[in-house]
Amino acid sequence: MDINNYPKLADVRVGDTVRRPVLVGAVKEAVDKNGNTFVKITVKDGMTDVTAMMFKADKNLLESMGVTEGSVADIQLNISDYNGAKSYKIEKISPTKDTSLSAGDFIKMPPLDIDLMYSEICELVKSSANDYGGKYTPLSQLALKILDDKKQQYMTSSAAVTMHHNIRSGLLYHSYRMVKAADAICGIYSKLDRELLLCGTALHDIGKIWEYSTSPLGDAEFTSSGVLFGHLYLGASLIKKYSAADNYNMEKVQLLTHLILAHHGTREFGAVVCPAIPEAFALYYIDNLDAKMYVCEEQYEQLPPGAITEKKPFGLDNRIYRPAISEFFDD
Repeated sequence: MDINNYPKLADVRVGDTVRRPVLVGAVKEAVDKNGNTFVKITVKDGMTDVTAMMFKADKNLLESMGVTEGSVADIQLNISDYNGAKSYKIEKISPTKDTSLSAGDFIKMPPLDIDLMYSEICELVKSSANDYGGKYTPLSQLALKILDDKKQQYMTSSAAVTMHHNIRSGLLYHSYRMVKAADAICGIYSKLDRELLLCGTALHDIGKIWEYSTSPLGDAEFTSSGVLFGHLYLGASLIKKYSAADNYNMEKVQLLTHLILAHHGTREFGAVVCPAIPEAFALYYIDNLDAKMYVCEEQYEQLPPGAITEKKPFGLDNRIYRPAISEFFDD
């Protein structure tokens, strides 16, 4: 059975009752104000994740029914309004009867092949090499060494718990689009250090492989390292560790470290320092642009032409309108 034949979670409205198979993501127990245990279950339809509540239930009950994290289940889901937002309540849940379905049918992935994205990032970084007439080891070699050593995590990690690129391989997808954008921008702003900017975009979020723990289903949670240090510090520390191993231009290494520490733009949004060189400004704006475009793409997947989101998407300053005549983001 094609899962696209079922009602999409993104299309449900308040008052709807939906029956369909879903992938069970994170299952967490909670306690209501009366002391009763219930569960919050992340359910996935392959395009959208929502957190649904199931009352008078706990993990042990679900496990006894054969419903566990990573399993495919048939659910009956009721949608209601709670403080102006959709609230999802599971009335029934059981292992799916459709034996043709597997977890892989429901895991949201980037729209591009992950091996292709990784190889193209590496090729672009490699093409930017500058050894200053044989005087130094190219900074690109440092970046490529890190990418090779951390390849598995780099290719599979989410880029966030929420907001943007919060899917399996989201870190890779985010970095890929940023490296491509950086390469294009260097063709316009010719005085930018292409090697520095491409290395910076490829590695700007490398610390997220320790900041988050990403499950095989694509769900991400903060680690203790993420809470204690954050990905900017973790990424900068990695640069320091790797740069000690070869004859790199140390000012160039410092500049790369600055790009990582400054890529959030302002201290208000988590930057350790504000951008102080053109490449750091470029990285900040490329990062911000790709994050905003991802949110727009996600909203456009859920909006019919001519529609407006019910509220401002998290991280944006306005609701999103999808023009009735626009082909923006359409296939």
